[in-house]
Amino acid sequence: MGADPGPGTLEKARLLPLLAAQVARGVIVRRPGWEALAAAAGADRRLGALLRELRERHGDRPLPLTVAGRPLALVLAPGDVRHLLEGTPDPFSPGGREKRGALEHFQPHGVLVSDADERGPRREANEEALATGRPHPDTGALDFQADEEARVLRHALGRAGALDWPRFSASFDALARRLVFGEHAAGDHLTTVLLRHLRSRADWAYALPVDRRTRREFLDRVRAGISGAAPGSLAARLPRDPRVRPEDQVAHWLFAFDATAIASFRALALLGARGTDPDAAAGRPDRWAATLQESVRLWPTTLVILREAVRETALRGRVFARGTAFVVVSSYFHRDPRLPYANAFAPRIWLDGTARAEPGLVPFSHGPAGCPGRDVVLTAASRFLGALTGGAPPARTDAGVPLSAADLPVSLDHTALRFSLGGAP
Repeated sequence: MGADPGPGTLEKARLLPLLAAQVARGVIVRRPGWEALAAAAGADRRLGALLRELRERHGDRPLPLTVAGRPLALVLAPGDVRHLLEGTPDPFSPGGREKRGALEHFQPHGVLVSDADERGPRREANEEALATGRPHPDTGALDFQADEEARVLRHALGRAGALDWPRFSASFDALARRLVFGEHAAGDHLTTVLLRHLRSRADWAYALPVDRRTRREFLDRVRAGISGAAPGSLAARLPRDPRVRPEDQVAHWLFAFDATAIASFRALALLGARGTDPDAAAGRPDRWAATLQESVRLWPTTLVILREAVRETALRGRVFARGTAFVVVSSYFHRDPRLPYANAFAPRIWLDGTARAEPGLVPFSHGPAGCPGRDVVLTAASRFLGALTGGAPPARTDAGVPLSAADLPVSLDHTALRFSLGGAP
């Protein structure tokens, strides 16, 4: 089998603008204007269609591509997604140049960008605090915070109030602070403002210098939050071992809750889609969790997953040099037309094992670097949404095209959504 030189000139001319559009939307913090533009232009649909063309033309092997001197490999086969993620951190590092450049802005010692000898203890500390893979021992306290923040938001909205993205996002930020530090942190808006400033710079990775003064102020506030963490909060379970760098781990948690907010707001739209069972999530935490996972499958919050080869390595008979970044475009795999439920709202796949058996479906990543907070995030967000909606599907009040549960768009601009809430207060 001859070596494939990668995409040709015309293929690159079509591919690179679509990949650039993914970056322009915001890797670390979403840019509303670009998000709206990507949805209007059908960027996700067009990129997925082009990647399928490339797979038909070039085969299943990762496709080599060089951009500005950077060696990349486009992952085209679902099985390779599972292989890459299970092969983390060696030979496929979750760190890599781009990710290190981005996370340096607000969590320079986060577990994803830690060196090999530091990653183990930091990952273990995250899993212990977040109770990865098991019910959280402080579920009662976390449920209380979710219920309380939902009550606060409903009170602010009033019976006829409209729920838009800025209002929902602000409430979810408060929920994140409640869960991480305790109820007293609900009003600590400054910590979130500082983080958002740093994340906006992180979108430029190494192209922008680190704002060290703001980073120091932010991490000092996080340290203070950890020191004063209430019993039953997530931060209270972190070891105070300085080698773990607990402030950097918590910085990542606060960052990751933003993606959960986006998925949760889109989940409200799913519940109001035509053809959706009105009881799809009512009163059932497992169904709410399935709905949230469907939201992330249908509209991934991590647009691109990267893994970087830490040494020369072979995949599907092709040798890739050390430093090659393997690029997994989430929506390409999540909306694979060979999946019978590709464009439909199908929460059942998360309840009956269907999704688990499909290697390309990775809403919370997978393997040793998979999201350690997956379980606690799904539980807390499910509780919050259940309390917020009162068991009744929300009604869309924006001017967007109504959604059909059987045929959902490949892109959905969450910033344009608007709802009215019914149900019991």
